[in-house]
Amino acid sequence: MALAKTSAVDKIVIRAPYNHLELRTATIVGEDGKEIAHGYTHTLVKAGTLDSSNNLVDTDMSGYSTEIQGVAAAVWTDAVKAALKASLIAEKG
Repeated sequence: MALAKTSAVDKIVIRAPYNHLELRTATIVGEDGKEIAHGYTHTLVKAGTLDSSNNLVDTDMSGYSTEIQGVAAAVWTDAVKAALKASLIAEKG
């Protein structure tokens, strides 16, 4: 009776209008090769945040898989980042 727990991102949703990445991570617990429980967590990853001078600081993606980094690079274009920056500045007032 060996228990095993695995986790992996199993779904990526791109949320408009700033192409935020919603990552769903599945965690599966198994015993003797059979799944006995599973659960999901969600993480929202934005292209960046503002610093104190209103410069957009890119999100550090180095901790994510190369697949997720590739999706981020594809959808976080300069135009998307500029629109996100303008929105974040407007929210600050």
